[in-house]
Amino acid sequence: MLAYLRHERLKLRDRMHGILKILLTVLAICASVSATVAGPAPSEKRLALVIGNASYKARPLATAVNDAALIAQTLRAAGFDVIGARDLDEDLLRQTFGEFVDAVRNAGPGAVAAVYFAGYGIQLEGENYLVPVNADIRDASDVPLRSIRLSEQALALARLDLKATFMILDMARANPFVLAGRPPASGLAWVEPEGNMLIAFNAAPGTISPDSGNGYGPYAKALSEMIREGGRTPADLFDRVRLRVNESTKGAQVPWDTSDIEAPFMFFERGPGAPSRADSPERTALMRSQPMRNLDASDAYMVALVRDTFDGYADFLADYWNHPLTKRVRALLAARREAITWRRTCQANVAEGYWSYLARYPGGAHGADARGRLAHLGATIASPAKFAMIEYDVPPPLPDELEFVERTALLFNDPAFAFESPPPSPAYFLEPPPPELLALAPPDAPSEAYVLPAPSFVPLPIYVDVPAYVVAPPNSPVFNSVQKAPLRNAIDVPAGPNGQAKALAILSSDASDFSDSPRLPSSVATKAASISGRWPPLLVASKPPAREIKALTNPVVAELASAPLWAIYKPLARKEINRIGAPKDPWATYYPMAWEATRASPGLRKPWPVANRTLANPRVTSPALATGDEVPVAATNPTLAPSPRAATPSAIPLPFPRPATVASRPTRQRPASIAPLGSSQTEVGQAQQPRAPLRAAPSRAARPPTVEPEVSSPKP
Repeated sequence: MLAYLRHERLKLRDRMHGILKILLTVLAICASVSATVAGPAPSEKRLALVIGNASYKARPLATAVNDAALIAQTLRAAGFDVIGARDLDEDLLRQTFGEFVDAVRNAGPGAVAAVYFAGYGIQLEGENYLVPVNADIRDASDVPLRSIRLSEQALALARLDLKATFMILDMARANPFVLAGRPPASGLAWVEPEGNMLIAFNAAPGTISPDSGNGYGPYAKALSEMIREGGRTPADLFDRVRLRVNESTKGAQVPWDTSDIEAPFMFFERGPGAPSRADSPERTALMRSQPMRNLDASDAYMVALVRDTFDGYADFLADYWNHPLTKRVRALLAARREAITWRRTCQANVAEGYWSYLARYPGGAHGADARGRLAHLGATIASPAKFAMIEYDVPPPLPDELEFVERTALLFNDPAFAFESPPPSPAYFLEPPPPELLALAPPDAPSEAYVLPAPSFVPLPIYVDVPAYVVAPPNSPVFNSVQKAPLRNAIDVPAGPNGQAKALAILSSDASDFSDSPRLPSSVATKAASISGRWPPLLVASKPPAREIKALTNPVVAELASAPLWAIYKPLARKEINRIGAPKDPWATYYPMAWEATRASPGLRKPWPVANRTLANPRVTSPALATGDEVPVAATNPTLAPSPRAATPSAIPLPFPRPATVASRPTRQRPASIAPLGSSQTEVGQAQQPRAPLRAAPSRAARPPTVEPEVSSPKP
């Protein structure tokens, strides 16, 4: 019997263990499903700086401001906290970059930073420079002094622990600046990215983009299109930008990028209902991995552009040396070889390196830079009979390449080259662009200084969304206070001829906020406010913050709030002004009345001596307002006494009435005085001098005593 009971107990224990395992398994599955549905908590902050400089004195640009506005709008839709401005001078451009670096630092580790600059760029001695609109560049020495060095800004962002950094430079253009005795090389210099950074140029190193007409430039349009597609890695995205720009400009412009981003990143994600594409990343990767000889000439040319490497262009020339596209590809290879050679020369930065470059390219685009560096190093321009040439990782140029690299500006649509037009991109390399982007009209010119225009927002596809792990930026229409608000409400998605769903989108009311301009950097907003005469500055230029105005219920308070201090303490003064007009010096007339009306004790002093008044003094307001304006206070701290001020010769106008508001008890904090536009230097200096501390004003309930007219003004 005992054995039987023991056996049954063991069977029961095994059965309970089995049930417990099943319950634990079910709980684990439920937890996994719950975590999958909820997704990770938002942790990725995205910040962007977008600048469009167009109003150059040397030569204005037609589309730079519109391009910056389009990219700013696209990045805002992708969850970036965007600050943007246009036509910045040197001081504002430096301050803006500094403010952006501080904002990215405050965002913490793991953030994503993006910089887009549209304007003019200059390369000099291996460095690239962003040119402000007020740059007066006449000599090579002016470039580093009056422009912004790209490497410094990239290094400042690289020192931060960021997930990814994008430096997008739409500034490889025909140089309008003439340097005395030293023509700069065309385009931008080859650079190498810092850690977790991607650097992109609108044109390949050493080449320039053609002038664009009105509207938008091809590079900004292509970049906005590829970001909006969603589901693209940075490398794949910028490869497709290169194909689109090459197609839209018929080979006149070939963008370039280099990346060291290792962390996974996507601007947008494609949902499970997204239609399949003929130019999927998998198909593109398969095509680019094929040997050139296994492809026809048109596909081989597309693969060479996708690879965009020295070896890729060399492979095309090796297999299609007699094709009509050969001369165009040879120009691409020549520019790439010379750019890499100059980059390695600048990295060595020795006399032997510059002699080696001049030996390869006696009339090269960087010949003037090489001679300038030799003079700086104290070496002779002519190389000695024997010297140790440095080794380059690319072979010497072929003789037929020199015609491309010995030009002051290399443009791929130059009629002198008579290049064969490239073929259109096949759909399995690049599908046609969305028609709504092709027909996008340019925005209206902004009316306020430094503010970017606001293009019409093109709806996003219904299957594209910001990743769930992105932290909502302030005042973004993409997110609400609880969860991400959908930009589109899909009602119907009709099918196209091939059975695939069309990318239709219907915007919600919140998405219309994308048609607003991005907020200005604080330094730029302050400058804009000084120009427009508005203070304080509005960081968001398009929509001023709404203010609630409450009506005063007490008519007595309303009357007192609209009257100056001297009129409250001397009611007959208002009638006197109406009868005989304003006195020549109202302070000297009515200030003693207000002072005596306070029944000041001997321990009190007057906050503003009559003899030391200036226009910079703020007007005295009614104690009923209690807005923080100064009133008589006890002289408990002699060190706070105001310093003497020189009297202003001009007459002082009557104090203006204050707005009818109800304020709380006065505090000791008050905003710093701001000198009005047109103020003299004396007035500005006076407005910044210290003032007496504050105390609560006497109660208006007490009846003010009568002051006889013959009372003399109290002395300071």
